[in-house]
Amino acid sequence: MIFDFPLASRKRKVAFLLTFMTLVVITLGRQTGYLGTYVPIELWQVATVYLVASIVLNLVRFFTITAYRKRSQLPVGERDNFVLGVDSLVALIVFVVTAMSLFSIFDVAIQTFLTSISLFAVALVLIFRDYISNFLDSFRLMFSTDFQIGDYIKVSEFTKGFVTDISFRATKLKTDNGDILYIPNTKLITSEVVNFSKTKFKRIAVPFTVPTSSVINVTAFEEGLKRGLQKAIPDLVKEEKMYLKITNINDWQTVFSFEVSVDHYNFSIEERVAKLVYQLVLSEQAGVQLPETVILRK
Repeated sequence: MIFDFPLASRKRKVAFLLTFMTLVVITLGRQTGYLGTYVPIELWQVATVYLVASIVLNLVRFFTITAYRKRSQLPVGERDNFVLGVDSLVALIVFVVTAMSLFSIFDVAIQTFLTSISLFAVALVLIFRDYISNFLDSFRLMFSTDFQIGDYIKVSEFTKGFVTDISFRATKLKTDNGDILYIPNTKLITSEVVNFSKTKFKRIAVPFTVPTSSVINVTAFEEGLKRGLQKAIPDLVKEEKMYLKITNINDWQTVFSFEVSVDHYNFSIEERVAKLVYQLVLSEQAGVQLPETVILRK
């Protein structure tokens, strides 16, 4: 069947079917002359162009996205940068075709129209240049592999989260606290961004300071920290990927850095690791064994 696209969502199938039925109704109404009674026929012509362009381009989109989903094994309903880019490109082309049909149907010379509004257009560009730049940068993000849907990124020192959507206006981030942030695409393009999802592992460094007089056996101290973390988060850390580093020593204090490499990183994991390390350090300094129930608490 013409509407049978197994890798297209039900919502898009219904929208495509409604568009097709609307085109059929308008075509039949124009042939009978009934539609031109209340609304100028030119407007129905524009509507027809819009519907035809939408149907043709969505058919192309269906075949393109279906082939892409099969090749990349992307489930129905999930979107990545390529799908977002194709959807936005289809919407843009439909808009341009419809706008061009307005000039043709109403017999307006495009060159004359552009000349008459040239000064106004320049003023609009100057006023809305940031919006235009943001619009163009959105395409760069949509067809880019630098930041993809689902990637965990850091845009500034305190802005971290998962990319959940990219639109013409902004990129949507979901933080570890569940907050939703909208970052302008131009800012994302021009800023320094750390993409943690692109690295094979992430090293977490937890600095702390203890009195030098209390440091008797560094090796035993390191082994105690390793055992404590392995009990608490065995699914995240491995013994060979943890080590204790001494960064500075003076008469009254010693500065350490306990470093852990994790394969799956986000801010919550880093915060959890740091909290566990500090708990273990405090328990060592107090000379007591941290209860296992405390260590295992998430």
